[in-house]
Amino acid sequence: MQAAVAHSIMLAFAVVIAGIGWYMAHRPERASRVFTFGMRPPFGEKFAIAWCKILGWTFTIVFSFAIVFYLILIPLDILHTR
Repeated sequence: MQAAVAHSIMLAFAVVIAGIGWYMAHRPERASRVFTFGMRPPFGEKFAIAWCKILGWTFTIVFSFAIVFYLILIPLDILHTR
């Protein structure tokens, strides 16, 4: 049962990070401003926006796979109690 609780916590973390990634992918201008604390990026605004968009999609895809993985593991942990 401890594994199911640990995987539930990891599932919640994966959902939050995937949500942040989705936000970054769809609003890269705002995400760029957050990371630069509202200032203009020092080496190109278009590069910073493209970087935030790529990073957002990467977070979304990777952590979406993690969500599916944990949704499979949690029932297996519950059914496989000793």
